[in-house]
Amino acid sequence: MNKFMKQILVGTMAVVSAFSVFGVVGCANDADEGTITVTDMEGTEVTIKKDVSKVACISQSATDLMIAFGLGDKIVGTYRSFTYNPWTTEIYPTCAGYKAYSYSVSAEELVADGIELVIIQDTENAQAFRNAGIPVVAVHQYSPTGAFDDEVYDTARLIGDIFGSDAKQKADAWIKDVKDTISEIESKIGTTNADKAVYYVNGEKSKGLYYSDGGNSMISRIYDIANVQLATEKYEVLNVHKVSDEEMVSLNPYAMMIGGAYQNNLMDSLNASPVWSGLDCVTNNRVYRIPVAMIGIENVGAETPVMLKYTASLFNDSYEFDMHKEMKANIKKYFNYDLTDADIDNMCNGLSKSGERMVDAN
Repeated sequence: MNKFMKQILVGTMAVVSAFSVFGVVGCANDADEGTITVTDMEGTEVTIKKDVSKVACISQSATDLMIAFGLGDKIVGTYRSFTYNPWTTEIYPTCAGYKAYSYSVSAEELVADGIELVIIQDTENAQAFRNAGIPVVAVHQYSPTGAFDDEVYDTARLIGDIFGSDAKQKADAWIKDVKDTISEIESKIGTTNADKAVYYVNGEKSKGLYYSDGGNSMISRIYDIANVQLATEKYEVLNVHKVSDEEMVSLNPYAMMIGGAYQNNLMDSLNASPVWSGLDCVTNNRVYRIPVAMIGIENVGAETPVMLKYTASLFNDSYEFDMHKEMKANIKKYFNYDLTDADIDNMCNGLSKSGERMVDAN
């Protein structure tokens, strides 16, 4: 059974069982009508007061989706990498006021900032936050238990359940948008390229060409839909594997995709390395950039439909895709911002609106 079919099965099972941890994020009102309880992506029940107004959203994906769902004014601070991206303040100027948090932010700092809810991707310090009386909701770019199929939608579901009303409607609409996109791609491309392996470079941080993802991750799910394989599928996703030069020669991927704000720096490193520059995918010009909008679009976010279509078009000649048209429509729909053709060209090259690198080359 491929992952797409598994998604259908999981979705069907979710209707039968409202207690599925990963298929459906649980949500129920407490006896206290002023609170709501949700089940996060780690299976933890979290009770949160309704009408939360100060959120530490220490996840780029959750920040992107909160803004897309009309909740940007509730965010006090976000993960620091989000603040490196100049497109965030260009598209949504309120981002300029967001505080930059690390995953290791202290409970004392969050208390001092008046935080009422933490949404976080790395939960190492979650218990300290809970001990300080701050509810913590875990979201992830991977599944701890299996293929990242229905989990694609869980961050949006959680946001919709926590904030309700318009946010819930927008979250549901985004989920439908992604599911419709997957169905449309699947109906057009078949399974012709399943043997092609693609190496992904995670350029969100300055960790070099060896910083990738493994199986059960969002990028693995994206490649699965495009009918190619993640070259590092066999590696553990919970601790991102750093691939050595020797492993890269052995993997010899068909193609490579480089994302994140550091992608131009990484391209420099690739061209300067005798090992990496000699790979077949490099000599055959199959190294592709991943556009950066509010976030790198390979992450779970409002831009996910664009990434799905873009990736499908790279590896399936029959799939037609217009990046300018799709990105303009997506950013207008979710962030009410009008991109120019020049803007999209810069996004596709990992550059700011003015055509500069997003981060210093050093």
